[in-house]
Amino acid sequence: MGASEKLKGGFRRGIAGLAVAGAALLGGAGAAQADIIQWSDTFVGVRYGATYAEPTNNTDVEKVIVQGQHVSGWTYGQNFINVDILFDLSKSDEPAKDGASPAKEIYAVFREKLSASKIFGLGFGGWVRDMGLTIGGDLSYKDDSFNARVRKFVIGPTIDFDVPGFWSVSFLLGTESNNNSILSPSVGVDFEPAFRLETAWGLPIPIDIGVPVTFKGFMNIVGPKGPDGFGQNTVTEILLDTAIMFDVGAPFGQEKTFMVGFGYQWWKNKFGNDPEFTGGGKKLGTEASVPQFVAEFHF
Repeated sequence: MGASEKLKGGFRRGIAGLAVAGAALLGGAGAAQADIIQWSDTFVGVRYGATYAEPTNNTDVEKVIVQGQHVSGWTYGQNFINVDILFDLSKSDEPAKDGASPAKEIYAVFREKLSASKIFGLGFGGWVRDMGLTIGGDLSYKDDSFNARVRKFVIGPTIDFDVPGFWSVSFLLGTESNNNSILSPSVGVDFEPAFRLETAWGLPIPIDIGVPVTFKGFMNIVGPKGPDGFGQNTVTEILLDTAIMFDVGAPFGQEKTFMVGFGYQWWKNKFGNDPEFTGGGKKLGTEASVPQFVAEFHF
């Protein structure tokens, strides 16, 4: 085993150990202290778009995405869990592996942020509300011909800015593995560790239209992570997903319960694919530009 493989293996095991330890800490603390959860926001929602992109696919892909998300603050930090179930609506655009039905995908994200202000009692001034350490991972499965199985582990510092609503920026180092079933036999793919910038926000818009309005979203920038499952070098990937949301339940006494809005997704070099290889110099599914309809029910 070479030095690079040892680094990747050791880093992955270390991050996995931190994630397990964090989960154990959370579970143990929960047993010891009933009021460990200080606040929470959970919602189920749906997103719809007609122009999603998939690498090497020269047609737009229409999808419905069913989403479940939970965010909560606890004694020492903050939990974030998001699960997307993606349904492609036409098998002619993106078929499942057997070709008999449209492809389906499930993608889960977990982040645990340990807070410096909560753990150490540190105070921050000016633009900074808090700082901390984020650990977490991504898991996915898709039933198309590639048969993707993403496994990611990340760790790094996070800054929370002191703004109305919230805005956080994380500087992470991460590992990633996947599967490639297009090749026969299928092969596992271990990417090189890569730096990631992850930012998320939820900012109230101060306009009077009869209902509260929020500008929300996230953006991930992932650096090159070495060769992909076909031996081609990856490039920097950018994913922006944002929306203007209207609190339509507020006039009926159900504030922050029923949210609808319009969003936009821009995904450049999707999954790190280089359009020079994937599309022969053309984008060919490596870049998505998607207007979206968004609806959420919070509880």
